[in-house]
Amino acid sequence: MNRTDFQGIRQLFDDGNMVWVENRLNQVKGRVIGFEPDMIEVEVDKHCERWDINICSEMTHGFRVKYDEVLKHPHEFDSHLD
Repeated sequence: MNRTDFQGIRQLFDDGNMVWVENRLNQVKGRVIGFEPDMIEVEVDKHCERWDINICSEMTHGFRVKYDEVLKHPHEFDSHLD
């Protein structure tokens, strides 16, 4: 995941939303429980793992959110700021 995607899922998490990611190396999915620099803390099967952001994909909404498009056209997307 690139830096924009990382910032997008971090914003969702900071806003109190549940965020799910998938480890692209082994196709394991887990719930985000925290962040470290360039790492995501994930709960998987009742234990915690730390994944590098470069091997993760967001699965929060069942599809990948294109945060670069959201940032280009924020008025076209629903926002908690409305």
